[in-house]
Amino acid sequence: MKLTGIGICLLISTSLIFTQDFRKLTVHEMVDDPGLNAYAYREKQFAWTPDGDAVVFLEKNKNQQYDLLSFSVESRRVDTLLKFNDMIWREGESTVHLDPRSFVFASDGGQILLHGGRDLFLYNRNDTTISRLTTDGTKKTDVRFSPDGKMISFISEHNLWIVDCTTKTALPLTNDGSESLLNGEADWVYEEEFDLKKAYQWSPDSKMIAYMQINENGVSRHPLIDWSITNPEVTWQYYPNAGEKTPENNVFVVDIITKNIILLDKPQPKNEYIVRIDWLSDTNLVAVQSINRLQNNKRLTYCNPATGEVKIILEQKDPYWLNVADLYHFMANSSDFIYYSEKDGYMHLYLYNYAGKIIKPITQGEWMVTELNGVNEEDSLIYFSATKKSFLERNLYSVHLGSGEIVRIDNESGEHSAVFSPDMQYYLDFYNKINAPTSVRIFRNNGKKIADLYRNPDFDSKKYNFGTTRFFKISAMDGDSLYTSIIYPNNFDPQKKYPVIVYVYGGPGSQVVRNSYSGVWHQLLAQQGYLVFSLDNRGSYGRGRNFERRIYQQFGKLELQDQLEGVKFLKSLPYVDPQRIGIWGASYGGYMTLLALSKAPDVFKTGVAIAPVTYWKYYDAIYTERYMGLPKDHQFEYRESSPINFVDNINANFLLIHGTADNNVHLQQSLEMINELIKKNKHFEMLFYPGRQHGVSDREGKIHMYETFLEFLRRNF
Repeated sequence: MKLTGIGICLLISTSLIFTQDFRKLTVHEMVDDPGLNAYAYREKQFAWTPDGDAVVFLEKNKNQQYDLLSFSVESRRVDTLLKFNDMIWREGESTVHLDPRSFVFASDGGQILLHGGRDLFLYNRNDTTISRLTTDGTKKTDVRFSPDGKMISFISEHNLWIVDCTTKTALPLTNDGSESLLNGEADWVYEEEFDLKKAYQWSPDSKMIAYMQINENGVSRHPLIDWSITNPEVTWQYYPNAGEKTPENNVFVVDIITKNIILLDKPQPKNEYIVRIDWLSDTNLVAVQSINRLQNNKRLTYCNPATGEVKIILEQKDPYWLNVADLYHFMANSSDFIYYSEKDGYMHLYLYNYAGKIIKPITQGEWMVTELNGVNEEDSLIYFSATKKSFLERNLYSVHLGSGEIVRIDNESGEHSAVFSPDMQYYLDFYNKINAPTSVRIFRNNGKKIADLYRNPDFDSKKYNFGTTRFFKISAMDGDSLYTSIIYPNNFDPQKKYPVIVYVYGGPGSQVVRNSYSGVWHQLLAQQGYLVFSLDNRGSYGRGRNFERRIYQQFGKLELQDQLEGVKFLKSLPYVDPQRIGIWGASYGGYMTLLALSKAPDVFKTGVAIAPVTYWKYYDAIYTERYMGLPKDHQFEYRESSPINFVDNINANFLLIHGTADNNVHLQQSLEMINELIKKNKHFEMLFYPGRQHGVSDREGKIHMYETFLEFLRRNF
């Protein structure tokens, strides 16, 4: 087995012995210390003003209430746009306090939309007045201004509505919405598996709205039960299991003035899923992206909203599956467009003409584009994030559309995510790396830093005694390279033998071995005396098409094989105790944990599986069929990939954790696994979290779960 060091690794000297005492993290501290909140920056909701001259964000005042502030890029001055105490609407004896966290700017920046309870209010920046737009008190989601700023759209009770900002008149554009018929909103499975955030779009001239309609009739439902009351209540979730009926969908266009609705033709004869809708900026055409049920045929079509006629512009096919991403852009100043493909082995950008013919590749090479950050059409510059420097990092680049010259914009190792200003002159850089949580800085588009906007003021790496992370590269059985990492405690002693916790995810769409900040749970485990090991097996994200597609129709097989290669590597290290190797993971990682315990029973001493898939026929159709095909066509593969069928082999005591209201991996998965374990007289420990969903996110739940996790390891490891 070949072992290669990686250039960005933080080396550990095994010739030194560190035996000094140091303060250890506690679970309470991990949960309660604001300096250890990996997502603290999200509370600020950083956003550009429409003119691109300033960044707005939320800031807590002395009363721990949010004010809305503005940072001027050129003057570096911070001003208060809205104070919490000023965001109050009054009329007669009625008073409504508006929520600053709901702010949405009109395109001219002169008005700010705010929620007050379940109604909408408009703040005028010029005269500081507040006007009420709605009075019905129904829940409103996906609230937006029209492009001209004269109207506001939203979803209420599964229908699409608009309200005129001048007359304050609210009108429904659809009226057939129900729990099973969604207008302009995505259901759970579309949002989860296609990352569909916007199911309706305004036309550039503000005269029409194109929207998706999702029909759940006939789709199976799963019960989510609230056990906390005397008479438990059931909420039914539409959830298509693999092989079952999936939601039907259509695209409609509604005329704002006439309210006339046109149904667009199907993008493909046997279309199954609409995954994106957009308007072309220089025409009145709707661009619809669709993919078939097996997700190996994707089409981009242009649709005429006047006639409903559809024209196929671009079609992609793959013998395995096609990934859906937001790596596309329709030019405003021409009929060309940018679109993505993995046809050359890695995710890259290509320039197409109006007819869907490739003009040229924009990026190419044995690395992948991970994000399309912005397009400056005036300067012919495309900004994107990629793994060009390292598969373990995300860096920002620009490429000139004419010359093809690629220039790296940032100059720091780690992970960068850029949000450009509307005029493309500046960008917000959300930056993190190993042992350094996300900070937010403002840069010019050439990479020159303007200001540090945010850094967690409570974070101090020295205070927490973080250990060192080292990256390695080993070989899989067929020669593929596999990236791994080990977290070592701060007082690491190479003369000792350490137990190892293998943290695994292992599924497609995820990459855990990265030069990025991932919280402190694993640092806490290291301080408790464990080495924490991770490996990105074949099927993981970030290494290109062929690396990911290797798992097609054989979930778990190569993933486990690669994880076992990682264990062999661990056993070759003189400071690893080969008899004390455990494994843990959540979701797909929980699945991998159970698969490892059942198919490699003599390798792992124990395991902790959180919210695991145990039988793939019970998981949602869009995800499962993408990788496994239809159950009726692959019965053997479904059986072999599901740990529920191999409980006979389990030797180790393990801990099974699941939230009772999990709407992603339903409790059914664990209950059926438990039933099989009982039948086979296999002993294990289990912990259910009432009312919690796919992740245990509340303070008390997290403290209890992590402390139970540690206590379980002490007893079984």
